[in-house]
Formats: sequence, structure tokens, C-alpha cells
Amino acid sequence: MTLDTHLENKESRRSLEFTDDDSIEITIAPNAGACFGVVRAIKLGQQAVDKGKPHSTAVFSFGAIVHNPKTISDFEKQGVKTVEDADAVTSGTVILRSHGVRKEIEKDFKSRGVQIVDATCPLVKKPQKIAASLASRGYFLVLVGDANHPEVKGVLSYFGTKNYLVTYKPEDIDNIPIEVTKVGIVAQTTIEVKVLNIIIEKCQKKYKDIAVYNTICDATSIRQEEAEVLAKKADVLIVVGGKNSSNTNKLVKICKQFQPETYLIEEMVELDPLWFQGKRKIGVTGGASTPQDYVDSVGDRIAEIVSSLI
Repeated sequence: MTLDTHLENKESRRSLEFTDDDSIEITIAPNAGACFGVVRAIKLGQQAVDKGKPHSTAVFSFGAIVHNPKTISDFEKQGVKTVEDADAVTSGTVILRSHGVRKEIEKDFKSRGVQIVDATCPLVKKPQKIAASLASRGYFLVLVGDANHPEVKGVLSYFGTKNYLVTYKPEDIDNIPIEVTKVGIVAQTTIEVKVLNIIIEKCQKKYKDIAVYNTICDATSIRQEEAEVLAKKADVLIVVGGKNSSNTNKLVKICKQFQPETYLIEEMVELDPLWFQGKRKIGVTGGASTPQDYVDSVGDRIAEIVSSLI
């Protein structure tokens, strides 16, 4: 039995293919790991930290800058304090998380003279602007997503009226007030494409005046497509990412539909050798909030574990 870990060069280790032979392979999805919005947020956050150091300026992050525990820990070690209450920031610099914040919170920071570093992903700003436009045109908003997610709360603040429904469930469309005649559909950037399409289809059957905006980011769609391909081929699949990350949990949900032996880990210490016992085709993917080099490191660690089992 040979161990082909596909770790000798970065090009070959990231693939959606396994060989047809009996070799043991560890294949990492080509786009697994941090998307450009997360990379951008981390870069802006680091710049804020570096700028504040010479002047001992306090640096805060309003909410988790990205939904990845390792990244948050790295920033905390540099003195960045993550806060959930805007009143906790009275001076210094505040980094607005990649998922965005409610409109009134940003306004409040500005009114108090707090220095703002806006790390909101540009693709998150898109549904914010669309929501504001739909409100000005008198549309009822159907926001497909998680009502408790910070991105969704931010989008709703830009919509600014109570004429909305936040849901993942197509059947909830029947609960829209009977007087509504025109509906605008916007999506949380990290939801499943299939869920959005089902809700769009139901609304199209019910309303003549419907405005549809697919605001799911390409990074999310691509990672979901790759996860499905790997899950169909792998004997076991590892998803690397924050357990509080929406896009990461969607990957787990998708993978489990095709490969029940799908496991979500935040840290390498969570890897269980029993998961790989007797497995030959091992797939790895990572959420859009997870640094790519960390996903690669997980692949390396799995290779060590598998080697010890042979």
C-alpha cells in the first residue's frame, strides 16, 4: 500500500480528483480556505494594529473580524479587543467586521470621533445597497438567510422598514401579508444556492412584480460546488473552519448529504485517527473564513496521522 499525500507541490495537492488505484490520497479542494473578503479584512485589521502600536492607540474589533477562532486569537495576542457592545468603544480605533454592522452602529462610532477601519466585505455591502433601494421603491423584502447572523442584521438596518421576512424555509412565503403585491429577494452572501432558488421559484408563482438579486458571493458558490464533488468521491471528508461560521456550516451540511463521514474541525488537535482507519480517499475543504495555509497544514497533519496507521 502506498501513501500518496499529494503534498510535494501545491499545484497537485489541491484537486477534485482521486486516482482509480488503491493508493491512499489526501486531496484538498482547489479553493478551500479564505476568500478575498476575509483576506482583505485580515490585512486591514493588521494595518490598524501596526498603525496603533507606535502611539499606544487602543484597537477594537466590533464583533469577530472574521468567523475563525485562530485569526481572532492572533489579533487578541496583539492587543485587539473584540467587543459586541458599541458603547464599549469610546476612543481609539475600531475595526468593523467583515460581515458588516448595523447602519446606526457605524453612525454612532463616527459621532463619537472613533477612528473607523471598515473591513466589511465589498460583497456584503452589495445587499445593503440593494435593500436600501428596495425600501425606497416600496418593495416587501424577502431576505434569504439566518436572522441571527450579523450580516443579515446589517442588511435589515439599511432596509429600514418592518416590511420584510427573513427565512430559509419556502413555506414561510405563505406568511407574507396578503396586501403585499411586490417582493424583492436578496440573499445572505453565504447561503446555499439551492435554498435561494427554491424560494425564488415559490415567489415567482405567487407574485407578478418580483425583483430578484442573487447576492450569494462567488467564493461561497465555488466552495459549495467543490465540496459536493469531493464528498461524492471521498471515503471521509474533513471541513476546516470556525464552528460559528455560516459558510463553513453550510459546507458541512452539503458534504453530509453525500458523505455521512464528514467532520468539522477548528483545530488540528480535533483530528481523530479513527476517522482515517481503513480510508483511502481523504478529502479536505475549508470555509471562506479559514486561512488557506491553515487548511494546507491540516492536510499535512492528516498525512502524518495516516502514515502512522500504515
